[in-house]
Amino acid sequence: MQELLTGAAYNDKSDIWSLGCVLYELCTLRPPFHADSHLELVNRVTSGQLHRIPARYSDDLFALISELLQVDAS
Repeated sequence: MQELLTGAAYNDKSDIWSLGCVLYELCTLRPPFHADSHLELVNRVTSGQLHRIPARYSDDLFALISELLQVDAS
């Protein structure tokens, strides 16, 4: 994810990150990261902390979403 924040070229890792965001939002009906400023958003994204998706969804699904939204793209 650091590449996206620093303006690095778009690649398949960007698609993986986007898929994680879409899956998270489909489960929670809200984006994975919310902030009132760009700096706050960057800090939340780079912290790598996600709120758990609702309990009606499996731990495996949450694990998948968490993997897709890893801060370290390697």
